[in-house]
Amino acid sequence: MVLGVVFFHSFMMTFVDKGDSLQTFNPLMAMFPYLLGTFFFYSGYNYTPNNRTFGQNVARRAKQLLIPLVAAFLISAVLISAMELAFHHDDIARSLQDLGNSVLYSLMSEPLSLLIGFPKEGALVFELYLGLCLLWFLYALFICSVFFFLLVKFTNKSLPALISVVLGLLILAFCINQFIGTYLPYSVNAYPVILAIMLTGAYLRQSNFLEREITSKRDIALHAVNMVVAEGLVVGTCLFCYFQYGSTLVGAMAGGLLEPRLKGFDAFISFAFSIIGTYFIHTLCRLIIRIPVIGKCLQWLGNHSAIFYLFHPVFLELTAIVIFQKKIMWGIGQAFFYAAVVVVLLILTCLLMDLIVQKRKRKKPLAENVPTEVIENNEREQQ
Repeated sequence: MVLGVVFFHSFMMTFVDKGDSLQTFNPLMAMFPYLLGTFFFYSGYNYTPNNRTFGQNVARRAKQLLIPLVAAFLISAVLISAMELAFHHDDIARSLQDLGNSVLYSLMSEPLSLLIGFPKEGALVFELYLGLCLLWFLYALFICSVFFFLLVKFTNKSLPALISVVLGLLILAFCINQFIGTYLPYSVNAYPVILAIMLTGAYLRQSNFLEREITSKRDIALHAVNMVVAEGLVVGTCLFCYFQYGSTLVGAMAGGLLEPRLKGFDAFISFAFSIIGTYFIHTLCRLIIRIPVIGKCLQWLGNHSAIFYLFHPVFLELTAIVIFQKKIMWGIGQAFFYAAVVVVLLILTCLLMDLIVQKRKRKKPLAENVPTEVIENNEREQQ
């Protein structure tokens, strides 16, 4: 799922006009318009009642989300700034000014920057490759988690309680999209939908929505059929309701920028997609991990998903400058090639880091005379 997000971001970088890239990428987006919505569903689904206070839950979530976000932003800012300056070495003074504007432009978000007339020169490069535009998922999830912790005990009590809250949130999202707009600072128009998805995920966890037994060939066949039907509902809805504008549902967030037929109802469709899409992805993985090699590969990718997401803006910039010299691509074949290069570089870098770490771990026990059995036991416990 994370690599799907990275691939889409990379694909969009190859076009000057975002609209062109969206329409070109439309068939794939009609198949997977729920990627980010699925992450939000899992965030709610993985919630388990605990003895922590509201303040403790918020502080824990801030540690999980905001610290990595700030660290990744600072590290990426340094690395991308160095690459930008090296690429535009002919005018260092202008490049420094553009980079400074870009950092502020990104921190304020593009809609707010445009609203107050903040300088745009050079800023869009930073906005696309590094800015909060690409890492908005983390701070959006944190803000919505604050409200989630306030409401989840109430919505988990009964189905009518959940329905009333979720319906109210979706109506709020509908009103925001209809009367205010979908292009708001920090993507606040999506927050009611995100919160509705998280609360629904937490409620469905109580009935083990994603953990139905798969013990026989009949169970496998039944889940496979349900999975195909679920994905068919998604694709059919995109084709019927959005026709050529299925791209506006990327990330399963409220869209409407391209005037789809049912503009304003994006929130309701996105909410439904998050549940249906999560079931499809989760069931697909439960079936294919029965193949040992695939299971190990998926586990490895999952363990590195945070690195893939947090630092993919750096690899977007690195690939654009070092390999392609920032030449704009127009063909769909070139776009797929560029996106594939970014994904492969991310995976290879993580593999290299793992090899280095494992090599150091092997050397350390010998120096400290730790028995091999103890090392193996510790590794199993860590896994």
